[in-house]
Amino acid sequence: MQDDRKRSYCCPCLGYPGWLVWVESALRRYALAATRATAGPPANTDRSYPRTLECANIVTMNIILGHLAQFASFGAQSEVLCTQGLAHLLGRPDARACFVREIRSSAAVEVPDDLVWRAEALQQDRGRPDLEGSTIGGEPVVKVEAKLGAAFSAGQLRSYVDDLSARGSGVGVLLVLVPSARIAEAAREISLTFEVQGDAPWHPAHYPSIVITVITWEHILDALGNAGLHGPSACDVAQLNAMYRVLSGQHIEPLASIQDLLAWRERAGVFTQLVDRVTRSLLLDGEKLYPLGTERVAGEPEGLEPRGYYRRYLCRPLGDQRPCFSIGVRDPFQNFSTPIWMRFHRLTPQFRLVRDRLSRSPLSGKVVHSSGHAWVPIDFPLNTGGDRLVAAVIANVEEVATIAYAPLD
Repeated sequence: MQDDRKRSYCCPCLGYPGWLVWVESALRRYALAATRATAGPPANTDRSYPRTLECANIVTMNIILGHLAQFASFGAQSEVLCTQGLAHLLGRPDARACFVREIRSSAAVEVPDDLVWRAEALQQDRGRPDLEGSTIGGEPVVKVEAKLGAAFSAGQLRSYVDDLSARGSGVGVLLVLVPSARIAEAAREISLTFEVQGDAPWHPAHYPSIVITVITWEHILDALGNAGLHGPSACDVAQLNAMYRVLSGQHIEPLASIQDLLAWRERAGVFTQLVDRVTRSLLLDGEKLYPLGTERVAGEPEGLEPRGYYRRYLCRPLGDQRPCFSIGVRDPFQNFSTPIWMRFHRLTPQFRLVRDRLSRSPLSGKVVHSSGHAWVPIDFPLNTGGDRLVAAVIANVEEVATIAYAPLD
């Protein structure tokens, strides 16, 4: 989080604290009910959570946060929810000790055990790191910038390092926490911002007391899951892991019917994460990764809130030019059911050639011409989830790209 304005939360009917209180209450009821159904009453005295072994049994079930995370109200605040979930865990001594061990190992510096962890602590420049670990006296020691799908903002990392350098009295650590698929991107961002080279940890030249490192969400969640945590901590790690896997696009539940597909707005976060995964996989070596963004489009349903077209551009060579296409999510055109659409913008180089090729191809009956652009529906296979779904969508995109980018005669 970069400034004080980025503080909208996921439920319009409840204030933010009330929403998390509701979720936590639901999780407690679910965990207790599932435990009693599978293993009988827990033997421990804290009856609001199951025992560690019984939590392990729940992990194999349809964990409630993993299920809820598919819906739009969760997906719109994915980074907030995962960061707040981690902050909640760090309020417990066993989880906090595990997290500090991982920071020490990655940054190769000593970090105090007794740091106070807060989410979105306000800096003097109005910046808000996602997490901050500070001494009891309030001196920052560790700042965490946590990402799922959002781009890095200009000056964001430098703002946190400046604050660590100005207010800290010893070694300060900036930890960039990203999905495993973004670790190379994070390293490039750090290299460009601080003019450092090589592998983490980095020691920027103008900040002698600062160490910068990158850790993946997967590594942290695995470490917490294997740390021998008990009771509430073990259950909360399982819930956070399930939620993270959905919100990061790693776990996508299959859709069973066309009706489920047409109701895509209810699970918009699933589709936007799918677009992120697919477009990252389609990126050619050496090509720039463009940010995801939303633009207004014609033909949206009447009576519904406009959602626009949430897309990412990809460019490929065609002759001596590089036409671009986008893959994104939008309301389907009439007589179509898929919300995943590939678009060739009318202003992209070689657009007429690409449009004519598509019109003469076996896909001609599917191409929609709207606002001067050429739109191609990307089939969304039913009863298919996870990596198989991602692979199927990629294959459908490549089928179109093979026609559009065929070598010039």
